[in-house]
Amino acid sequence: MCAAVTPTLYRFTREEYDRMIDLGLLVDKRVELLDGEIIAMPPHNPPHASKVGRLTSLLFRLLGMTVTIRGQLPIVLDDWSEPQPDIAVCQFDSGDYEHGHPKANEVLLVIEVSESTLAYDRGRKVAAYAGSGIPEYWIVNLVDRRIEVFSDPDPTIQRYRQERFVVPGDTLTLLGGLRLAVGDVL
Repeated sequence: MCAAVTPTLYRFTREEYDRMIDLGLLVDKRVELLDGEIIAMPPHNPPHASKVGRLTSLLFRLLGMTVTIRGQLPIVLDDWSEPQPDIAVCQFDSGDYEHGHPKANEVLLVIEVSESTLAYDRGRKVAAYAGSGIPEYWIVNLVDRRIEVFSDPDPTIQRYRQERFVVPGDTLTLLGGLRLAVGDVL
């Protein structure tokens, strides 16, 4: 008689995931690795793409060469997670992270532009970014026309201690005290 075995989910490491990419197994797929799971991401619709482009341009103009701004490129949270946020503002690296994706301790701000993925961005992404100690996370919420700002991460409970909503007419403070008008983003 065989002992009962319960099937379990296989979690991929970042190393395995990167190897799959190197081998071309995920070519032309919009995917990211989060907590060992390969997540298929929906295609970008025009409103999403427009907001990502606009916000990236604004951040480049405001922050210039004081940081490295990465658009829809991987960041490393841990051995199990390599998401591709819409925008990651990272510590300045003159080589643009050519020798490795930015690690969580090099990421200053992560921004997700969200419409169809709002529940995912508010749930799993909040937990992943807070759990990795990312200092600040914004969700540009296209559904409710606001930016949800998460700050002061508590990695032990994978949540942010501070959450607030800003709307057109409000401003956000960036690194170095620079101000960003919410209306310019939304």
